Amino acid sequence: MYILGINAYHGDAAAALIKDGKIIAAAEEERFNRVKHCAGFPTEAIKYCLRAAGITIEDVAHVGISRDPSAHLHKKILFTAQRASRQIVGRRRPAVASKLAGLTKGNGELARGISEGSDQDDATEITENGNGHNRGVLRQIADRLGNAAKVRDVKNELAVALSVSKSKLGATFHNIEHHRAHLASAFFVSPFARAAVVSLDGFGDFISTMWGVGEGNSIEVLDQVEYPHSLGILYTATTQFLGFPYYGDEGKIMGLAPYGQPCYIKQFRDLVRTEANGQFRLNLKCFRHHVEGVEMSWTNGSPEIGRIYSDEYERVFGRRRNEREALTRRDRDLAASLQLRLEEVAFHILRHSHDVTGATDLGLAGGVAYNSVMNGKILLNTPFRRVFIQPAAGDSGTALGVCYQIWNQLLKQPRREVMVGAYTGPNYSNEEIKRELEDSKLEFETLSDEQLTARAASDLANGLIVGWFQGPMEFGPRALGNRSILADPRRAEMKDRLNQRIKRRESFRPFAPSILEDQVADYFEQTHPSPTMLMVYKIKPDCRAKIPAVTHTDGSGRLQTVSRATNPRFYRLIEDFHKLTGVPLVLNTSFNENEPIVCSPRHAIECFVKTKIDVLYLGNHLVRR
Repeated sequence: MYILGINAYHGDAAAALIKDGKIIAAAEEERFNRVKHCAGFPTEAIKYCLRAAGITIEDVAHVGISRDPSAHLHKKILFTAQRASRQIVGRRRPAVASKLAGLTKGNGELARGISEGSDQDDATEITENGNGHNRGVLRQIADRLGNAAKVRDVKNELAVALSVSKSKLGATFHNIEHHRAHLASAFFVSPFARAAVVSLDGFGDFISTMWGVGEGNSIEVLDQVEYPHSLGILYTATTQFLGFPYYGDEGKIMGLAPYGQPCYIKQFRDLVRTEANGQFRLNLKCFRHHVEGVEMSWTNGSPEIGRIYSDEYERVFGRRRNEREALTRRDRDLAASLQLRLEEVAFHILRHSHDVTGATDLGLAGGVAYNSVMNGKILLNTPFRRVFIQPAAGDSGTALGVCYQIWNQLLKQPRREVMVGAYTGPNYSNEEIKRELEDSKLEFETLSDEQLTARAASDLANGLIVGWFQGPMEFGPRALGNRSILADPRRAEMKDRLNQRIKRRESFRPFAPSILEDQVADYFEQTHPSPTMLMVYKIKPDCRAKIPAVTHTDGSGRLQTVSRATNPRFYRLIEDFHKLTGVPLVLNTSFNENEPIVCSPRHAIECFVKTKIDVLYLGNHLVRR
């Protein structure tokens, strides 16, 4: 039985396909259309999944999308109508306000539009009755309805995307609540028979945080945090305030935080307050999303999100930073304070999850679970002893969660998959790569497997920057040794070389160490496996000078533990480098330059040509500059 999961009309559109409970393929749309965090319908990702399985859409039994417009519907209607009514009444538009206020009873035309996802015209008509600010507020409602309509009519969208008749789609279609998809992705492919499961996110289906307990082939949801309170919103608002306005920039603030001190922790404890039973609340005076709404773009381009923080936020912290201004001490201290408060609140939630489940294993997902600094401290600050973090923890991973929510929870099928890596994307044969190289007119040589890793290790030891393109592409944001740029971690100057010659990014952002899994204890203070590069650990003090290029300013490193079983070729490369240098790890960063990670040999060749990568290994083929 084939099940197709989709994340669409939201950031990081993606598709995943399983067969009888086993992963066949999963990939983000951005890797194919080259639009970062692409937010439309994942047409190319779906086509790839079907090709990987050697099937057509007619062979798929179930299709699901990680959005359910009916989830928490009464709360959505009430909140939306009250907000719009307040805005319009305040500007003396009583007729329009009256029409919206009537929706709180749940029986107006617009309410049916939200429920059925088919009445966007009603909302558009209402927006035309206002002007200026009124129209902007109501346009947000119309946009949400349009989005809901698409989510509700996935069958039609899928038929159009694949150029087939709807009559040929015999699958059963499902709307899976957003956070239940996150939880499913964090448990059903984990190695745990029973575990606490937590989703920490921005928002999805009116929820920001959800926790429960997974056992066997089912998950019981225990509690949640509802709109407008959100750790993701807190982090994004501060990211915007610090002059990083683009979708996905939150990781930059995590990298900046160690350069500051948490001098503003008192203010951040007022911004988000913890409550009993794992709950928390934002100080809403400092945010806009609950009153004015936030403009969002979920079209086929990169997502855009309007300003979230309010004028009160600026009164607390001073003038916002312009993205072209130099970072100040205040900016670094704000980042440090935000990071500390995020950890405090997250550990508050996790400790409660442990208390109510009694579990010592944890499955974690949601966009906040990309905060690897927080993740690396979970075992030090909570009673949990083992952690599985979904490799595609953000919204792209909900496509996979949809598949398993259907397979395990709805169909009550047994669990059959443990996700030990994230190598679920396109793979290319040496012959396919050779044809691309010949078309590019680049000179190349072909090596045996043994020659390949030995030569690459020698190049790294000699200080060359290596493009490493091997096997299936990774799912999620981390390059795990198949779509990577590699370098020698012993060379302190390598950080600046990579940033200036290839990555063209902020100097404060660190690079990752990929280390042989049996050597972790020699270099790091913690040894819990981190196979998908989602944990930051302290590097032992006496090792930091040995590997300065991957040691962050606070003595930490976001490590990838590499096993021979999961990625034998990458393991052999690091093993060969270890034999030459005595160091069992390499610097690893994603194979890209201000674009999505490369997917195909053509993408890799184009990135090699336009940057200053010294040598390119494509499968068993080698290209020197």
